[in-house]
Parts: sequence; C-alpha cells; structure tokens
Amino acid sequence: MTDPATVAATLEAFVRATGAEGASALIAAGVVEVDDQGSASFEPAESPMAEPLDPHEGEPLDLGLAVRKLPPFRVNAETGEVSAPLGALEHLAEGIRAVAGALGGDSVALVRFPATDGETPFALAARQGEGLVVVIGDEQYEMGPSWPA
Repeated sequence: MTDPATVAATLEAFVRATGAEGASALIAAGVVEVDDQGSASFEPAESPMAEPLDPHEGEPLDLGLAVRKLPPFRVNAETGEVSAPLGALEHLAEGIRAVAGALGGDSVALVRFPATDGETPFALAARQGEGLVVVIGDEQYEMGPSWPA
C-alpha cells in the first residue's frame, strides 16, 4: 500500500512537471489532494475531515517516463472537443496512466489541467488497467483501455 506522503509527493511532482492546476488520488487509505501551489491534504477513508499533508515528506514514485509542461488546452464543453498540438493529449494521457500505475491497486488518479478560457473544467482520470476518463465541463468521456494506441 502506498502511503499518503508518497502519493502527495508523486502528484506534486507530476503537477509541477506538467503545469497542471492540481491532482487527486483515491487510494485505499483515503483521498490525497495536491494543488499547483504545493499545498496538499489527506482525507482518511474513515473521516470526512481533510488534514494538511507535506508532499516533501515523501519521495515521488518513478513513473517510468518523463512528462513535460504543455500550454493550456482549448476545450469546448458543449461539443466535448479538445484542441491541442499534435500528440499533446496523448502525452498527458500516458502520464496520468503512469501515475495510476505507480500508485497501483484500485487507486484512481485525476489531474486537472488549465483550459484556454480559464474556466472550463478539464481533467484526465485513470485507474490501472482501465480506460481513461476525460472530463470537460460537467461531461465525462470514457476512452478505451488501449487509447491512445
């Protein structure tokens, strides 16, 4: 089982490297949240109260790949379309899958990315061995387990 400090360190490193707005992970012990300012919290599974967590108390897990910062994506909540440079969405999809794989088990990783309009929610979520979920506004789009292939 991965401890919350290690999860926070992993999420914080991913957020910093990709320019994401924040990330969350649902692990067996509870929920870990990290924002782009370096703040983190942990909400134990048996408690509705989040407690502060220092992501620097843990060592980031090795994702087995390098991720890079990309410009904000153009997203359209009405049509579910995402516009980005060729390969950008796939790059982040591989990265979030690597995070989910590093966390292991039934853990779910969700990363929030900036959109060009500054307000439309845009996120990618993954669980090891399952399809990716793309969140645009209030809609969720499930991608197959092999996407992007």
